[in-house]
Amino acid sequence: MKKQILILVAILLVFTTCRKKSNISITAWNYALGEPITNAEVIIIESQYKGGLFNAGTQCKEIAHATTDANGQCFFDNLKLKKNQNVQYAAKIKYSYDKSDNYNCNVTENSEIKLENSNNKVLNSSTYDCFFKVQFNNLLNPSQTNDSIAIGIISPKYEVPGQPYPFGGGVYSGWSYYGDNGFPYPSVVISNYSTKSNAGKHVLKIYKKKMGVVTQTIDTIKIYPYETKTIEINW
Repeated sequence: MKKQILILVAILLVFTTCRKKSNISITAWNYALGEPITNAEVIIIESQYKGGLFNAGTQCKEIAHATTDANGQCFFDNLKLKKNQNVQYAAKIKYSYDKSDNYNCNVTENSEIKLENSNNKVLNSSTYDCFFKVQFNNLLNPSQTNDSIAIGIISPKYEVPGQPYPFGGGVYSGWSYYGDNGFPYPSVVISNYSTKSNAGKHVLKIYKKKMGVVTQTIDTIKIYPYETKTIEINW
């Protein structure tokens, strides 16, 4: 009888702890920049819920890692994953843009690696800080009565597949006119502090009335993660 019980336990262990091989393709993508993330370290984590009266919670460990290529892609071939209902797997970005990323043990729809022969995942990593200053060259020189300049800078507006709402919005605005408190201005005027924003494609809108002639322009300016960029505005 004991022998039969031991055999049964052994069989159960085989079915609950055996591993399945999986080929995984990961693409790390920054939607705010509209481009892949190269040289990012991608890891596969094994996440498991641990029960208990005082220490219940989810714990995870890294089981594999790879570095993305010029297309933001990396591959994990024949990775062995456990067949266990208490264990889940996910892909996370651990390092990008020359800095470590904070990741958690949460397994989301976007990051989950399933027990299939092949997995193809696009990891969205689009929220990085950046900074900018605004520099005006020859502001309102020359100018005449009623001349003015107004600018607006909009942080990256982008959409992530599967998300209901777009991200991004206004971040900076300024207005100067002939005869205002700062007039006449020096040849170079630069903001005293850096404005914090989300790295990506910023939209610069300029309304200008110079010597009575009105012009409006729209430009796109890329600011990369952790960069401090000077945005020059020519009068």
